[in-house]
Amino acid sequence: MRPLTTATAPAAIALLEQDPIDNALAGSRLVDITGTRMLSREFSGLFHRGDLTALLWHGISLSVMGEVSQGDLELLAERARRARREYASVVGPSRDVARLWPLVRSSLGRPREFRWTQLMMLADQRPSVAPSDELRFARPEEADLVFPAAVAMFKEEVGTDPTAWDGGRSYRDRVEQLIAERRTAVVRRGDDIVFKADVGAIFGPVAQIHGVWTAPAERGKGLGSAAMARAVQLFQLQHSTPQVTLYVNDFNSAARRAYTQAGFRQVGEFASLLF
Repeated sequence: MRPLTTATAPAAIALLEQDPIDNALAGSRLVDITGTRMLSREFSGLFHRGDLTALLWHGISLSVMGEVSQGDLELLAERARRARREYASVVGPSRDVARLWPLVRSSLGRPREFRWTQLMMLADQRPSVAPSDELRFARPEEADLVFPAAVAMFKEEVGTDPTAWDGGRSYRDRVEQLIAERRTAVVRRGDDIVFKADVGAIFGPVAQIHGVWTAPAERGKGLGSAAMARAVQLFQLQHSTPQVTLYVNDFNSAARRAYTQAGFRQVGEFASLLF
C-alpha cells in the first residue's frame, strides 16, 4: 500500500476505466489532480508484485475501488483511518460501502444520514417524453441567477447549507466553473431559473449528472423529465460522452419516475453515508 504518484497514475486510471460508470466520480477527481501534489494526498494504491490491484480515494469522499479480498480491504481501511480526514461521505457501489463501513466507522463517527440504496441509472433508452426545447447551457452572465438555484438544490439534496462555511465563496466558484465549462444546463423563464442540471463528473465515456433541481412551483408538471431528456442530448454532444448517468435515492419516487421517462434505466446500486 502506497500513495499514488504521477508514475503510477496511468495504471490507476486504467484500473478505474474497467468500470467507468461506477468509478466516474473518483476517476474524474483522479484525472483532475494527476500531476499535482494532491494526488498522493487523496489516492493510495494496493500493489501485488508490482501490479496495482485496488485503489483507495481518501479525499473529500472515502471510496474503495477494485476487486479486493477481505485482507486487502482491511489494509485499505487502515490507510483510511490513518489519513485522519473529515470525509464528507463514504460513497460507492452498495456492496463496497457495506464491506468498508464496519472497518472504519469507529474512527469516522456516526454519519448524519445513511443512504444505503441509491439507484445508478444510465440514459440508454428512448425517452417517453419530448425533450424540452427550453433547456440550454447556462451563460456566465447568469451566475447570479443560477447560484440561488444551486444553493436550494444543495440544501434539499445534501441537507446542509453550502454558504455556511465561507459565505458561499467556494460554492460560488464551483457554480461559475461548471457554467464556464458548459457543464450546467438550465431552463430560464424571465429572471427565474426553474430547472438546472450539472455534469458533476466526467470520466472516459461517462458524464455523471449531479445537482438536478426543479423549482417547487414547477414540480409535477413534466418539466423535469422533458428537461432531463434534453440534458442527456446536450451533455453527450458537448462532452463527447455517450454514457450519461446519475444516481438517485430509492425513496425519491418522483425523481425516479422523471428519469425513467427521460430514458434512464437502473444499471447498479450505490450507497452514500453523509457526514
